[in-house]
Amino acid sequence: MYHFKLSWGGYFMKETKQSLSELWALLRYKEKNLGLDELSLTERDIFQEILHFQGKDTHISLGKILNSSPHPRATFFRSLKKLRNNNFIEVTKCSKDSRKSFVTVLPKYR
Repeated sequence: MYHFKLSWGGYFMKETKQSLSELWALLRYKEKNLGLDELSLTERDIFQEILHFQGKDTHISLGKILNSSPHPRATFFRSLKKLRNNNFIEVTKCSKDSRKSFVTVLPKYR
C-alpha cells in the first residue's frame, strides 16, 4: 500500500504497512475525535481548503479561499456559516478595509 505525501515540489510516494481500510478507519476515528463527523462532505472539504491555505499564517484571506474553491458561492458561504456556528473557524473583518474578511482556524484544529 502506498499513499501520497504532498510537498511544494510535487508528490512523493511513501510506503506503509497499513491497508487502505485501516487508513480509512484511522481517518474516521480522528474525524470523530475532532467533531468533524458531524459536518457534511462539502463542509469538510471547505474546512480542509482553509487548513491548507492557513499554513503558518493565523489569518487567511476569505477572498483567496473563495477564489480557489470549486464549490458554488452559495454553497461555500452556507458551509462557512456552519463552520463558524460550530466553532471551527472565526471570520473577522479587516480593520482598514471593511470589504475584506479573514478566516482564523480555532487552536484546537491547527
